[in-house]
Amino acid sequence: MLKPLSKKLNTIFITVIMLIITSIMIILCNNYVHMEQSSEVLLFQRMVTQMMYQLEDTNQNFESIADSYHEYKSPIFCYIQDTSGKMVYQTAFDFPTDVDTLLERFRTQTDKEDTFIITNDNKPATDQSGVFMFNGTKNDEYLGILATIVTPNDTAYHLSLIYRQKSLFDILTKQAFLYVSLWCLSLIAVTIMSHLLIKKALKPTEVMLKSQKDFIASASHELKSPLAVILANAEKLEQLQIDNTEFRKSVKILDKECMRMSKLVRDMLLLASSDAKSWTICKNTIDIDTLLISLYETYEPICISKKIRLCLEISETSYPKFCADEERLFQILTIYMENAIHHSVGNKQIEIKTAVTAKHITFFVIDHGNGISEDDKPYIFNRFYCADKSRTDKSNFGLGLSIADELAKMMNGKVGCKDTDGGGATFFVTLPCSTYP
Repeated sequence: MLKPLSKKLNTIFITVIMLIITSIMIILCNNYVHMEQSSEVLLFQRMVTQMMYQLEDTNQNFESIADSYHEYKSPIFCYIQDTSGKMVYQTAFDFPTDVDTLLERFRTQTDKEDTFIITNDNKPATDQSGVFMFNGTKNDEYLGILATIVTPNDTAYHLSLIYRQKSLFDILTKQAFLYVSLWCLSLIAVTIMSHLLIKKALKPTEVMLKSQKDFIASASHELKSPLAVILANAEKLEQLQIDNTEFRKSVKILDKECMRMSKLVRDMLLLASSDAKSWTICKNTIDIDTLLISLYETYEPICISKKIRLCLEISETSYPKFCADEERLFQILTIYMENAIHHSVGNKQIEIKTAVTAKHITFFVIDHGNGISEDDKPYIFNRFYCADKSRTDKSNFGLGLSIADELAKMMNGKVGCKDTDGGGATFFVTLPCSTYP
């Protein structure tokens, strides 16, 4: 009984904790990405500044200097022009976006920037712009700086310096193994911790329920013997030729209550057997027509005596071969029938129907009584649950439907209840269509 609860609690606990851990990791990843991108901007600026100093302070051909920066693991593309706009030199180009498109997009970003610094003597000076960010045509992102270089011989050059930023995928790939490992280790740790904590928390309840089940099983067995003695003696008293109205009435009440108690003990023993996993299933091929007719014939006299119309609807086409425990299935249907008869008063009607699909067969017992309230529906298959809160109906112990539920589960089926059109309740049991291998 506690296993479903334990699974739900484990799932909820693990889900909540892992969501928190995942959220923290997402925040850490986001911070790491921003840090890496900021580091790239700083690295690019430093490399450009260093290149400009080298180009400005040398008298040699600076093509070799530009090429040396292109050979870094994070290469810089350098496009050099003279003051008239004529290209002097460009380094090798190996970015996804073609060079013309890239330069055009870069110039669009720098149109509003005046990078030609004029000194007091009306001469250009070495300087650089800030960092521009722009996109290529292949979902690639770039950083760019526009710079002016004045060589020792007072020759000015304009440099377009472009650096390809690492993609989000590239940045995260570096730390992916670490984050995935941490997440998996966290999941394992949380799962183990959850199982240990919930198992420990439910241990007292489990012990109490086991003691309760053991007590019910023992008490049910012990009650059988004195109950049998009481029933036997009640029968003897009934056979005595005593012409006393009060005596006869008392014996009748005694017999009725003994039968009620006998039913309770029988139901408790069935549930105790279910808890002990000692119920057995004996599968055989069932003739559904015969099963339904037997159910109808069993309850027809009872329905007639209570002025209830009993209708049986059998499929005109032949039923498929169906393999199940006939005794257990008949027991489920009798529980439904007794429940329907109990709630059908005053010329009401009870219907027995079936529905067949390719994989399942469903048996319906439909009554047109008072029905079941929405508040009671989720609990009617629970043990000892009674919709009559006042307990004025002493014939109902709240065990029948729970026994039907246990029996259906044993046969890999399920039980259920829904409202009947026009009022009443429809109980059903759905079982898989199976045959002998």
